[in-house]
Amino acid sequence: MITKFSDRLYADLHKDLNALVLEEDQLIKRLEKSVHACLKYLRKLKDYCKVNDPGTPEEEIQFFKYIKPKFKSQLIFFQSLLNIEIRKPIGDGKVVTDYYNNELNVLHHFFESNLSFYQYVRTGATYLDEYYFVRGNYDVHLDPDQCVIDFDPAFSSTHDHKLAQVLASALMQEHLEQAIQKISQKDAIMQIDSEFRDFDWKQTKCALIELIYSWHATEAFGKKNLKSIVKFIEKSFNISLGNFYDTYDWLCGRSSPTVYIDEMKAAFLLRMQKKFR
Repeated sequence: MITKFSDRLYADLHKDLNALVLEEDQLIKRLEKSVHACLKYLRKLKDYCKVNDPGTPEEEIQFFKYIKPKFKSQLIFFQSLLNIEIRKPIGDGKVVTDYYNNELNVLHHFFESNLSFYQYVRTGATYLDEYYFVRGNYDVHLDPDQCVIDFDPAFSSTHDHKLAQVLASALMQEHLEQAIQKISQKDAIMQIDSEFRDFDWKQTKCALIELIYSWHATEAFGKKNLKSIVKFIEKSFNISLGNFYDTYDWLCGRSSPTVYIDEMKAAFLLRMQKKFR
């Protein structure tokens, strides 16, 4: 029962996070709103757990190993990313790349400091689950999270928070590596020809998504599938469009699903009128 509820809740969380990618172009504000969204859904999970408490050790392991850490890792990831972006230095590609690489070193240190637990999780081991993910167990030899003393004992095991940190760190590592790669690609283009500088997409992400769906529908790129077109556009315009497939219903649900296309048409017709005056 709690698995079905949590699956629906997690899907709703990602829909909200993806909507923020489309609606909020200012990065810091979007990350702040993402943190609050994660908090909201984690509270919903906690409220549900209070009423539908895992009744057996097997259910506790299922919840504290596979369900709660998914939600908590999203909160940790977005809060950490917000902190990183707030502290990001102003400078050229090398300055930012060095900054991101230093953050990767911090993550590497975290993985090294928690190597045995990280290996336990990565290998899918289960022989310590009753100590890690069943409430009330505190084995000092298994490096428990000391903060568990201050956590809600009904909503915490000794290692569910640490598992969430591991999952969040993996997400952050992937994000930083992609960010460094984008900077490298952009620098390479700028070295090839100065004419290609500053060709990042300046309109909203919603506007670009409208165009991508239109290009796909009219086979502007032939029979290329939607995912391939998205990857090409993201690389060409140095932009990330998030979980793209969740945006279609969101676009269709607006009062006008073609806001930018309508704006383009009006601007083009106005330009033609000026030409023939």
